[in-house]
Amino acid sequence: MYEDLLQLDTIRINFSAGGMHIINIVLAFVMFGVALGIQPSMFKEVFKKPKSVVVGLVSQLVLLPALTFLLIVVFNQYITPMVAMGMILVAACPGGNISNFMSQLSKANTELSVTLTAITTSLSTVLTPANFALWGGLYVNFVNPEAGSALRELHIDIYQMFETVFLLLGVPLLIGILVSHYLPKVA
Repeated sequence: MYEDLLQLDTIRINFSAGGMHIINIVLAFVMFGVALGIQPSMFKEVFKKPKSVVVGLVSQLVLLPALTFLLIVVFNQYITPMVAMGMILVAACPGGNISNFMSQLSKANTELSVTLTAITTSLSTVLTPANFALWGGLYVNFVNPEAGSALRELHIDIYQMFETVFLLLGVPLLIGILVSHYLPKVA
């Protein structure tokens, strides 16, 4: 099994600009669909009781990477350094529009999900590289010192991140809420 995972190390995924545009359009459309079921007044409840936001942020920004690190330690002999670093990277990344869709589909608190997505994505320019450096560094220093080449510095462009948040979260959310309010039969 370990040998099978080693084959993953040679795979490189490169999205073309056109492919990324299509993915972004699909994600924006998903967010628009989620927004059709949201009322602005629902966000007031999220901010009136910030405990859920704080618990969600701590869970996503601290507990998820820590639990992922523990899983890597437990299964270290079965996974490659690149798989371990990939797991850490995924755990360090913010949630996205699909999590909002899944929250709506499961009849969970969609407004909380959207709020957490907006906050964690906005903070990700600093926190994703910091979390990756922290947990990846712990992995290299204490679990697998030979994996040093798998630990790379991350840089996230702040302008591009806020543009993405605005275009993939803000605009579809606003349009969806407006359509739902002014054209309820269309929604």
